[in-house]
Amino acid sequence: MRHWHVRYLGSRERALGTRTFAFERPGEFEYRPGQFFFVLLPITGRERHLEHHFTLSSSPTEANLECTTRLTGRDFKDHLDRLEPGAVVRVGGPAGDFVPTSDMRKVAYVCGGIGITPARSALRWARDTNADIDITVLYSNRDLASTAFREEIEGLDSPPIRVVLTLTEPEAEWTGPKGRIDADVIREHIPDWEERHFFVSGPPPMVEAMVTMLTESVGVARQKLRREEFLGYER
Repeated sequence: MRHWHVRYLGSRERALGTRTFAFERPGEFEYRPGQFFFVLLPITGRERHLEHHFTLSSSPTEANLECTTRLTGRDFKDHLDRLEPGAVVRVGGPAGDFVPTSDMRKVAYVCGGIGITPARSALRWARDTNADIDITVLYSNRDLASTAFREEIEGLDSPPIRVVLTLTEPEAEWTGPKGRIDADVIREHIPDWEERHFFVSGPPPMVEAMVTMLTESVGVARQKLRREEFLGYER
């Protein structure tokens, strides 16, 4: 895997406790929506770098490399959040196959929490390139305050892209779908589910529950399903 030294460009808030971190993109860094990369932080007084991998929430059509994460108080993320713009870090990659392929004309993303990042990358890429792909996203969160990328992905909601947000503990003003994603929600919002490839991403318990529901209750074939578990967000 190739590595580069790049400058850290800064961060911005995406939702309560969730931030996007931006880095320079080397000219040779080519990736596909849904892939991940490695970030290595130099730490004063330590011989080894701190290393972590993140799904790229940026699109291949965008100028910078970006990752989006919920700040959980862990060592790496604390150091990342304290980085000053202009600091030099190492990045490596890309890697991963949580990626729509050219033969997939219809896909569905079933996302929980920070699992929205590969879907955001794919949505932005599809819109920017006018890709010949039909995308539906079902995105579950606790409430509006914790819903990353809400305004952006709702702004991308026009054919052939459809975005459905559902909240389990919504604010009083929320009038959209409520509750967890289940088989009835799938059938209601993805009536053509038999024609689609499914991408499931989020915390491990959520991913396991969604995969079981999709295969056993809905009937999605396992060969048409990919999963990506985001560790460290179980709480």
